[in-house]
Amino acid sequence: MSPSTHSPESSESDLHPEIRPARRISWIWLLPLIAAILGLWLIKRHFDDVGELVKVSLPSAEGLTVGKTEVRCRAVKIGELESITLTDDLEVELDLRIKSKHVHLLREHSQFWVVTARISGGSVSGLGTVLSGAYIELDPGTGEPGRRVFEGLETPPPTPASVPGLRLELVTEDPGVVDVGSGVFFNNNLVGKIESRTFDPEFKEVRFGVFIEEKYNQLVGSNTVFWGSSGLSVSVGAEGVDVQLPSLDALLKGQVSFGLINDEISLGREVVDGFVYRLYADKKSAEAASFESDGEFLLFFDQSIRGLTEGSPVEFRGLKVGRVSEISYNLVENAMDSQTPVLIELNKRLLEKHFPPELMDEGGAGIAQALQRGLRASLKSSSLITGQLYVDMDYYPDEGEAFLANRGGYLVLPTVKTGLGQLEERVTAVIEKVNALPLDSLVRQLEATTLAAQNTLHTMNDKLESTGPLLAESQATMREMKESLTALKAILESDSTQAIPDDVRQTLAQINSSLKPLSADGAVYGDLRRTMDELRSATRSIERLTETISDKPNSLIFGKPSSSNNIPRAKR
Repeated sequence: MSPSTHSPESSESDLHPEIRPARRISWIWLLPLIAAILGLWLIKRHFDDVGELVKVSLPSAEGLTVGKTEVRCRAVKIGELESITLTDDLEVELDLRIKSKHVHLLREHSQFWVVTARISGGSVSGLGTVLSGAYIELDPGTGEPGRRVFEGLETPPPTPASVPGLRLELVTEDPGVVDVGSGVFFNNNLVGKIESRTFDPEFKEVRFGVFIEEKYNQLVGSNTVFWGSSGLSVSVGAEGVDVQLPSLDALLKGQVSFGLINDEISLGREVVDGFVYRLYADKKSAEAASFESDGEFLLFFDQSIRGLTEGSPVEFRGLKVGRVSEISYNLVENAMDSQTPVLIELNKRLLEKHFPPELMDEGGAGIAQALQRGLRASLKSSSLITGQLYVDMDYYPDEGEAFLANRGGYLVLPTVKTGLGQLEERVTAVIEKVNALPLDSLVRQLEATTLAAQNTLHTMNDKLESTGPLLAESQATMREMKESLTALKAILESDSTQAIPDDVRQTLAQINSSLKPLSADGAVYGDLRRTMDELRSATRSIERLTETISDKPNSLIFGKPSSSNNIPRAKR
């Protein structure tokens, strides 16, 4: 076989072409795809840089400039003022362009306001805008995101809504000097402030918005009481003279304090935002409003009650157990004008504090037994300077038994006269006894006896020379004198005349006993000295405050200068 000769298998294989897979997409088509992706990215970048438009309405556009005024959140720029429009109702409408990466800060309760230099309530804010210009502040607030139209605030809120804390509401008829910016204190520690103030014309009440910092939330409960503690307060009551001199800051801006009336009351349940409290004028008013009555008694006094007022304390052997709630003849029907009705209330908390439970559980039967043992009520003076009275309850065994009575729906507690009232009554009784003596007839008999003695002496003088015949007449005259002296002796030895020294002696002893507390070692004398010392101290404090304000009025704002810079005062 020659070399050119081919086999049948090789010839057939040369007749079939080689089949290879074709390319489906050419690499050249990647260029348009990349260009499209790049274009979409540039478009997104453009919209990200442009941001979203937000509309905010304000009463004025003072200090705002299109293209320059920034929108900030926590001092970080998040947008810019794009346009300012004046609507038909003369309201300013702002178009704010917010960067896309900050759009999530726009929520349901977001707030916008203009930050500029402000002076309010003795405080200065926004001084940085004097050079940089005003800007618009955003407080993100809470709620669902997505809102784009907002009503701007005319004044900035004292505390942004996004700051955690407790927001409460106080209601009062007379706010005094309390206003927006006043501090809220707990045991003289600043824990919050007054955020807002509105007047409700329907109920004629002032409503304050209060913010309590989050770390102090546990100090507030449903039993918490709020009261004002600002301004100079001088009160005179059964406890004496009470002078309250607050700080200069409280005098200028007012101050609100809160707490529990006493440590025995629990804090109560936890409160949430919007809880409403009553704001009382002072702590005494708050204590009176939280009074928990455990029983009422009606008293009738047949003496002057000048110095006894509603709110005067009721004590049992020196322990305060209640207060006087009402003084009125309308408490009972057909009241006699010779007896003044006084209604007293016993405080459940004070009774539980001073008395064991077994005494508290006796109820009406225990009161009836106490009356039989001599339980009585009386008026006593708490201060000779102010003349204030209080009701004192004590046992007087010599008064005999008394029974529980009911009048006008009230239990009647018998009364007795003690102290100065009892002394006055006893002095009056002694004077009446002296007036009842037959002094007129006694004087007439003494005058007749004296006249007879004088006549006798004249007769004896005229007839001394004729002693004989006149001896019988002289003896008769002596007998008449003896009879007159006997009659005078009988008058002087009578029971009514002998009783006068004893009555006077007893009266003097009672006066001495009643005035003993007024001696140098007595309790009343000590109370008087302490009261006068407190008045002198308060007067000196007020004089120092007046001199400070007179010499340096700006000390109310900038405070008292340090002692190292004091200039010696010249003698006046």
